[in-house]
Amino acid sequence: MSGRILDRFESKIFLLKIAFAAIWFIFIGRLVWLQAIESDSFLEAAIRQQNLDIAIQAKRGTIYDRYYRVLAQDIDSYSYYIIPNNIKNKTRMAKILAEVIGENDWLNKFAHHPKFLWVARKTTPEIQLKLESAAIDSLNRAIEPRRVYPGGDLALALLGRVDIDNIGLSGLEKQYDQVLSGKNGKTNLVRDANGRSFQFSEEPMVKPVNGSSIVITVDLDLQQIAEQELAAALQENGAKAGVAIFEKVETGEVLACISLDSLGTPSRRNRAICDQYEPGSTFKLVAVATALASGRFTPATVLDVENGKFRVGDKIIRDDHNHDRLSVEDIVVYSSNIGAAKLGLAMGDDRIFKAIKEAGFTLPLGIDFPGEAAGQLNDLDWRVHYLANVSFGHGVAATPLQMLSLYGAVASGGGLYRPFIGKEIIFEDGHLEPLNHVQKVRNIFSPEIAGTIGNFLKQVVVRGTATKADSGVVTIAGKTGTALKLRDDNRGYDHRKARASFIGYFPAEMPQVVGIIIFDEPKVSRYGGEVSAPVFKKIAERYSVLPTKLPGMYICGGIIENRTKPEKTTQRPDSARVMMVQAHPDNFLPDHDAVPDFRGLTIRRAMVLAQKCGLKCEFSGSGIVIEQLPVAGELSQPGMIIKLRCTSG
Repeated sequence: MSGRILDRFESKIFLLKIAFAAIWFIFIGRLVWLQAIESDSFLEAAIRQQNLDIAIQAKRGTIYDRYYRVLAQDIDSYSYYIIPNNIKNKTRMAKILAEVIGENDWLNKFAHHPKFLWVARKTTPEIQLKLESAAIDSLNRAIEPRRVYPGGDLALALLGRVDIDNIGLSGLEKQYDQVLSGKNGKTNLVRDANGRSFQFSEEPMVKPVNGSSIVITVDLDLQQIAEQELAAALQENGAKAGVAIFEKVETGEVLACISLDSLGTPSRRNRAICDQYEPGSTFKLVAVATALASGRFTPATVLDVENGKFRVGDKIIRDDHNHDRLSVEDIVVYSSNIGAAKLGLAMGDDRIFKAIKEAGFTLPLGIDFPGEAAGQLNDLDWRVHYLANVSFGHGVAATPLQMLSLYGAVASGGGLYRPFIGKEIIFEDGHLEPLNHVQKVRNIFSPEIAGTIGNFLKQVVVRGTATKADSGVVTIAGKTGTALKLRDDNRGYDHRKARASFIGYFPAEMPQVVGIIIFDEPKVSRYGGEVSAPVFKKIAERYSVLPTKLPGMYICGGIIENRTKPEKTTQRPDSARVMMVQAHPDNFLPDHDAVPDFRGLTIRRAMVLAQKCGLKCEFSGSGIVIEQLPVAGELSQPGMIIKLRCTSG
C-alpha cells in the first residue's frame, strides 16, 4: 500500500518537474524572441517615447514676373511651440496665451496635445516681440519659411495663396504647387523619460529639398497700372466689380490679370478666367466676320436697320441710337443690335454655331490656371429670335478670357492662340526649362477678314461708340459692349443692371497688347464707351510710355510719339510728360509753380518727386498713390503739403 502511495507521489513530482521545465523553456524562448527577433520594434517604441518627429518645411520656389521681379517668395520666420506637460500652472498659461495670441480654448489644446503644441507659426516681428516679452513657461522657437508677397495684394486673384503648411490653395500657387513646393524634411524633438524637453536635434533626420522657382508671363508694370486705374474707376462709377486681363498679341502670354471688388480691393476669385458673362455687343464680331467670310456681304454693303426697332418673331430688338440704313462697317462702328441680328439671320444658325465653336467658346481654352470656365451655348435648332439675340451677344455665355482671345485673333491676323501664364522653371542648379510653349490653335479668321475687322475697330475709336478711348499717345482699336443682366427671376433682362465692357488692342497699326475691361453694374453709366473705354485708354497710355515696352513707340524731344499718329485727335501738350513723370519721376521735374501728378507712384517715388519740387507729403495708407489734394496742375508754393491717399488707405 505504501509502495503505491510512493509511486503516485513520485509521478506527481515528475509531472511537476515537466511542468516547470516547460515553463522554463517557454520563458527562455520568449526571452530569445524578444531579444533576437523583436528587439528593433521595441527599440523603436522606446525611441518614440523619448522623441517626437517634426516635419521640416521645404522652402517654396520664388515666383518672378517676366522681367525677374519677385512676386512671391519664402523668408525665414520664427514659429513658437510649448510642451504642455512641462507647464506647472496651465490655467495661468492659458490666460497669458489668450491675451498674446488672441485665441481661446488653450486648456483644451493642452489636454489634446500634451507632448508638443504649436503656439504661433511663421510669426511677424510684432508677434515675435509679444511672445518673447510674455512670461511663457517652456516657450521654444524654430525657424520655418513664411510666404510673403512684396506687392501685398497685387495680382492676388492670379497668384493665389498658400496655407500654413506652404501648400498652394489657389491661383498659380495651386496650379504649380508640385513645382514650387519641394519635399519636406524631418527632424525630431528629443525628450527624456520624464518628458522634459530638449531642443530640436542639431542635424535633421531627413534634409528638406527646396522647391524650384518659376517665371510667369505677367508684366508687373502693366499689372500695377491696370489695378490702379480699375480701382480709381470703381470708386468713380460705383460698380459692383471690375475685371481686366491683357495678353501679348502674337503669343497668348498673359501680361496682367485683375479682379477687384466694389471697393477696389483685389478679389481672391479670378473672375477673368473662372466666371461666365453675357458679352453683349463685343460678341457682334462673330456674326460680322461670318457674314464677310461668306462673300455675300462687304464692308460697304448697306442694311436697313429699321430706325432702331425690329420685330423678330414675337420679340422686339432695339438699338440705343436710331438709324435708317447702315453699312456693315457702320454696324460695328455704331454697335447696331439690329444690324448684327440681320447678319446673323442671313447666315443661319448652322454657320453662326460653327463660327462660335471655331472661335473657342464651347470649351475651355486650356490656360494653365485652376478652375477655368467654358462658354455656354444652346444646342442647334435655334428659334429665330434666339439666333438674332446670339448675333449681338445675348443668350450666349463666355468668359472674359475667351472674349479677349477672339480680339487677339483679330489683332494677330486671324490666329487663335492658347493663353498661358507659366513661362519657365528655374531649378536649384540654375538651369531653365520652359513651362509652356507658344501654341497657335488654329486660324479663325483669314488675314483679309482680320484686317477688315481691324479697320472697323479703329473707326469705332475714331468716330464710333468708343471715342473716349481715342488717344494722342498711342493708337487704339477696339469695341464697346453693354450687356443687360438677367432679372432675379430669370424672366427677361433688367434694364437697370448691365455689364459695361471694352475690348481692344494697341498700337492699332502694330498690335502688341490686347486687353479687356469689364465693370459689373456701374452706376454712373451702363455703356462700355462711357465707363470702360476711358479706363482702357489710361492703361494703354501709361504702359506705352514706359521704356522698352512697345517697340513702336519712341521718344522725340521729350515727348512720346507713335510712328503712325492718329489723324483726328489732338494730344494735350502735357499728357505724355505727365505720364513719363509717373513712370520715372526721378528723371523729370514738373512745370514751375504747378503741383505735379503723384497718382500711380510708390510712396518712395512720390517723396523723391516732392523733394525735387520743394513740396511736402502726408500719406494715408500704403502702397500706390491713387488720390491727391491739391490736384495736379494747381498753383504750388514752396513747402506746400500735398495729401496723398494710397491703395490700402
